[in-house]
Amino acid sequence: MLSDNILISTFIFFISCGILWVFIKRIQSSNLSSRMKRVLSYLGFAIIFLIIVIIFNHHSVNYLAINS
Repeated sequence: MLSDNILISTFIFFISCGILWVFIKRIQSSNLSSRMKRVLSYLGFAIIFLIIVIIFNHHSVNYLAINS
């Protein structure tokens, strides 16, 4: 099971989304300024986007290595 890249990447994606959800929930309940809350939320979404790009890059490199 640990050699299946799709399952591992899916697990990493869902764990990172869960962490983002907790992070945003804590930010929204804090007493920071609304601008700082918005900036931190955008930063969290940018990190999730970066994780998605890294996962897709890993899958494409792995696919090309196996099938070429």
